[in-house]
Amino acid sequence: MSRTTYYFATNPLIPGKGVISIFRRRNGTLPADEVFSRDGRWHTTDYLRLYRLGHDDDDLVEVSEADANTLIDTWTRAWGLVDRERT
Repeated sequence: MSRTTYYFATNPLIPGKGVISIFRRRNGTLPADEVFSRDGRWHTTDYLRLYRLGHDDDDLVEVSEADANTLIDTWTRAWGLVDRERT
């Protein structure tokens, strides 16, 4: 059974900026890490693997799928992508 974990990235050097990225890790046979992009789609990334290796300029906070979707909905409305399907 696969499990998906969501993360918000924040940067402590940018006070008040809030969440700067949304990541997810889909754990199946092989883990797949993705970042949500301004085009309204998920794209493959090495960020989560690099973060665990110590490349941690940003802070990651594990969040629920509902919290991730709420922020994604806010961002896609702000970006004019409301009618676009997320994959």
